[in-house]
Amino acid sequence: MLLVILIHSNMKSFNILTIQIVLLYTCLLHGIDGKLNTSNNKNGISYLITIDKENPRLAKVRISLTASDSILYMNPGANQLEKRWATFVHNLGVIDENGKSVQVEELKDAKWKIHTSLNRKLTVSYNVHLDHENYEWSGGIDGAAYATELGVFYTGRSLFVLNGEKWKDIDVEFRVPNDWKVTTPWNLKGGSKYNYNASNISDLANSLIFIGLHKEVYLKREEFELILALGDHEMIVRENEFRSLANGVLDYYIDLMGGIPNISQENKFSRVLVVINSADTTDGEAIGNNISILFKRGGDKMEETVSRFIFAHEFYHLWNGKSFSPIDDKSEWFKEGFTNYYTIKALYNVGFLNETSFLDILSDFFYEKYINDSGVGRLSMTNGEEKHNHWGLIYSGGLFVGISQDIIIRKATNNKKSIDDLMKLLFQKYGGSNKNYSIGELQEALAQLSGNNQSDFFETYINGTKQIPVDKYLKMVGLNAKIINKKLVVSKADNVTPEQQDIINGLLGQLKTKD
Repeated sequence: MLLVILIHSNMKSFNILTIQIVLLYTCLLHGIDGKLNTSNNKNGISYLITIDKENPRLAKVRISLTASDSILYMNPGANQLEKRWATFVHNLGVIDENGKSVQVEELKDAKWKIHTSLNRKLTVSYNVHLDHENYEWSGGIDGAAYATELGVFYTGRSLFVLNGEKWKDIDVEFRVPNDWKVTTPWNLKGGSKYNYNASNISDLANSLIFIGLHKEVYLKREEFELILALGDHEMIVRENEFRSLANGVLDYYIDLMGGIPNISQENKFSRVLVVINSADTTDGEAIGNNISILFKRGGDKMEETVSRFIFAHEFYHLWNGKSFSPIDDKSEWFKEGFTNYYTIKALYNVGFLNETSFLDILSDFFYEKYINDSGVGRLSMTNGEEKHNHWGLIYSGGLFVGISQDIIIRKATNNKKSIDDLMKLLFQKYGGSNKNYSIGELQEALAQLSGNNQSDFFETYINGTKQIPVDKYLKMVGLNAKIINKKLVVSKADNVTPEQQDIINGLLGQLKTKD
């Protein structure tokens, strides 16, 4: 969960005769008669992906381009495999505009070198075998590719061979059975059914794609659109449940932040794709601006909570992480930890958590992760580059910083201010720009909100290595909290005052009513 999984692959080299045979077959299959088809190549590069109903686990890919350099490559990932993503690429070959074979040299790390002069029109053809499920993935199959009874799922990094880094307005066409849907985060071209436009290389490689007879659910707010792709029968049966969850979380975040995500102009997007399927285990990953989630078949309450947590966490990153982001790794505790805090607030506000389960997840999940992390008491939270090795320190520790600071501010201002104001401030100041906030700015903003100097807090618990006494802060607002045998035990006191209840409601995520 919450893993950014990087994955790589390999392929076998072929002699020139083999390449010629493969390319001849590909040319006949796609009807290009030995010549480069440039009808969809006005911007310099286009992709054609063909998948047949009889063999959906085979994707035939053709790239038409004027090469910007001599290297073909696939995005980082599949590091556990010797040839990374190229493990699943077969029969890669290149021909020039005259239909003549071009020598291709296979390199390490899912790269190939084209032995020809630059600025020539070329056609690259290859097949992708969808057998990723036969390999071990450290973080699960959700970030790679797989098939369901209704279709096939690919990440852009597992499907596309790339060239250069500056391509824009990339044409991507799919040839699939007419009754199939193709769900991507890209815009359709004109009134076409299967022809899309990816804005740039990053948009292409960091995409999710589901192709088949799956269910699409569209949710729109202003110019922002959220698409759910439900890829198997078990998930389709739960459509109303997922629709309700997505609507509730989306509206909560928009109300909280005061607007839809506002990414920098260079990376602007208006659509997010969430692919949801069932599997043998719960898993999930954010890739670019998109989210892949697997729900465990017959999962228990905790498995269901984790699945929803992954969705709500990654979705909030469209604001905290995408619309505004830190200048360096020193503030990863804020980006990830405060996002955790608002994730459980969102789940409370959509009715998935109640007051008791909200407090239970703090103790039974987050505090357990925190106190058992080997970095706690030894490493500073500012070591953000260690966040995947020390999830408890950065993700849970950052959450407890958020709760502690929220209580400090609410107590100091009679619940008139909170860290909600900090999130809105950062969104308004940095949304739509390429500027970033610093850890010093966070400290100063929190001090201004509470009216109290935060130097000691930061030096002790954030820059320093001491454990956060979250039980001390929770006691300040009418909660019974204590640490027993490395376990946080927390419940609401019997004699909570109205003022304390107002603060508790704020911690749970109740937003201030608008004047």
